[in-house]
Amino acid sequence: MDAAAVRIRLKDAVTRLASADLQLSGSSPHEWKHAAEIAVSAGIAASDAVCGHVLGYKVASESHSNAVAALRQASSASSAKHLDTLLAAKSAQSYGDRLPTHADASRLVLHAWRLLDAAETIVST
Repeated sequence: MDAAAVRIRLKDAVTRLASADLQLSGSSPHEWKHAAEIAVSAGIAASDAVCGHVLGYKVASESHSNAVAALRQASSASSAKHLDTLLAAKSAQSYGDRLPTHADASRLVLHAWRLLDAAETIVST
């Protein structure tokens, strides 16, 4: 990934999290599910930005463990844990037929924000 691609992925994360926050402020569990789904996508975009900036590539593997390992190498165990939590929720939020509680959706959005904060710090250095 070049610097332009890193900036695009970082901006993707920012834009998606703004949308997730908007959905999370709604009163419907369907909105919360959407917020959680967007948070997962935002976390992946933030992780891509970090890996692209530090390693020069993003992980394009079907294996979530590969993405978590790459982020751990590029950043920290803390950032990798945020991504791992988000990826663990990916299938349930994207394809599942159960609605999350507001607290569950909020937790995922918070993990994505923490990952984005780390990404912004890393990419700005």
